[in-house]
Amino acid sequence: MKNSFSIATYNLWKNCGDFPKRIFKIADHLKNIDCICFQEDYHDNNFSSSDTINETLQYNKLTLPIREKKRNGEKSSSNLTILSKYEITLLENIYFNKNKEDERGTQIVQLSVENKKIILINTHLTNLNQEQRIEQIRIIKYTLEEYRSDISIFCGDMNATIESKEIKIIKRCGYNSKNQLPTYEDNLILDYIFYKSRLNIEIDSEIIIKKHSDHYCLQNNFSW
Repeated sequence: MKNSFSIATYNLWKNCGDFPKRIFKIADHLKNIDCICFQEDYHDNNFSSSDTINETLQYNKLTLPIREKKRNGEKSSSNLTILSKYEITLLENIYFNKNKEDERGTQIVQLSVENKKIILINTHLTNLNQEQRIEQIRIIKYTLEEYRSDISIFCGDMNATIESKEIKIIKRCGYNSKNQLPTYEDNLILDYIFYKSRLNIEIDSEIIIKKHSDHYCLQNNFSW
């Protein structure tokens, strides 16, 4: 019998759009997914998007607070967050441009699924320029060199199209991706679930949410 693991990546669009009403509609789409990586997870003293979603899911949670500033008069952050049915072990948090206007980050965690070690990377790269994105990818690459796993999954909002130099660098590191469908307006792919493994893995990929954010929610199902 094959083992399986499902994962989604979803940019929650901070406090934009029909917020917070739209956040309450998200959890029902995610109930059958083992692990979800969020970007732009809004948090202030009165509201947390991921906490609101997790009231339904009741998953394990790890958050990296980033990009703290005033939004609509409230001091808030736009975080990276991982929710998982499986226990999450934090390996490393990386900050880019820390305490600056375009502060970004990366979460590197470990999961154990059916006795297989999964290294999971959740990131949101800068939207300002290609050179900074390339440097951020290189920092992630060098950090990952000290970790070994059965499966490595590198996902998030890369702010780079599929033919860009940034994505080609990730692929040259041995990562592949399955999705060919748009994850953003104008038929762009900006969100990715990259993977590499020594196992013989089969992957199904689909878009599961096309509303409630300016990005779409991308899901991959891994089986081995």
